[in-house]
Formats: sequence, C-alpha cells, structure tokens
Amino acid sequence: LKNNQDELAVKDLEKLLQDYPNDSLASHALYKLSTIYLNWQNDLSSGFKALNKLVKNYPESKQAKQAKVEIEEFPEYILNKTESLRKKEMVKEAIDHLMYLTKNYSENYLVSKAQYMLGDIYMNDLRDFNTAIQEYRKVIENHGGSVQEPHALFMIGYIYANVLNDTKSAKIEYEEFLDKFPKHELSPSVKFEIEYLGKSVDEIP
Repeated sequence: LKNNQDELAVKDLEKLLQDYPNDSLASHALYKLSTIYLNWQNDLSSGFKALNKLVKNYPESKQAKQAKVEIEEFPEYILNKTESLRKKEMVKEAIDHLMYLTKNYSENYLVSKAQYMLGDIYMNDLRDFNTAIQEYRKVIENHGGSVQEPHALFMIGYIYANVLNDTKSAKIEYEEFLDKFPKHELSPSVKFEIEYLGKSVDEIP
C-alpha cells in the first residue's frame, strides 16, 4: 500500500485469509481488506461484503464490532465519500456511489438527498442538462414530501428558463411549483423568474 500497489495488497491479504483463516491476525487482515476496497478502490460492493464476512466469521473480534458500526452507517459513509470524490473531480466514481445508495437503500432517509445530488452533478459537474432534469424529476416522482422535492422542481424550471431557453416548459414547472409550494422560501424567486421569462438581462431591473 505504501507504494500504491493496492491490487498486490489485496492479493496478499486474500491469500493470507485463505491459508490462515484461524490465525489471530485474520480478522485484522479482513478489516484491512475492507478498507482497501472502500477507500482505495472505491468498490462499495466488495467492501460491504468484506465487512459482513468479518461480522459472520470473527464475531468476537474488535474488528467485527467496528464493522457492525460501519455497516449500520454505510449510507452516511457513501454520501460523505461522494462529496469527497466530487472535490477530487472523480465524477464517475461519485455517480457510481450515489447509484449504489439509491439502488440498495431505497427506504433510507438519505436517498432523496442522494438523488438530488445526482441531478446536481449532471447540472454543475458534467453540464448535461437533459440528464440533470431526468435525475431531478426522480426526486419529485420517488421522494414526494422530502426536503429536496421543491428544490428539484425549482431546478428543473431554472434549467428550462436559463439554460435551455425553453420558456414554455419553464413556465409550466414554475407554476406547478407555486401551486404545490406557495409558501416555500424559493417562491419569491420563482415569481421573479416567471415575471421575466424570455427577457434579456437588460430588461431585468
């Protein structure tokens, strides 16, 4: 690992576990393996499997106790790791993490935030505005009542109005916003947007 040869480290640890599964260091090796999967290789699936195997095979070890905590907090870990990946401009990995979260933890309270973040990545990081609209739409369709729902609806209207110059679609989205969330903190901004739809910057006070 010190030489950034994580693949070799994984092979060594897997061989150790295969040849010496009852060794006193086996639980430590398996925990180390899980951290390499998660933090070096961004492999959520393999990392999660390693944590579960640790709890199952070495339940009395201190590593198993730590693994239990990490399994319980896995959705939070994924979201935090996603933000870290975005800062490093590892956009593909960030999207993969969010997709894993939305797929495997559909009932978790963080999923609506993850889905909104997907829209945000396509909007701001990739500048793929049509896909951004699709991802924001999923917040509205699948996470009605969430904190993110009005923000997602606003962003859809904003993209239509200010990026795609589709004033007709923008007006439909904005009017739906005011109908559903008349007292929301974004309502004044929506009313402002509607008033100046299609007008140039020079025409806006």
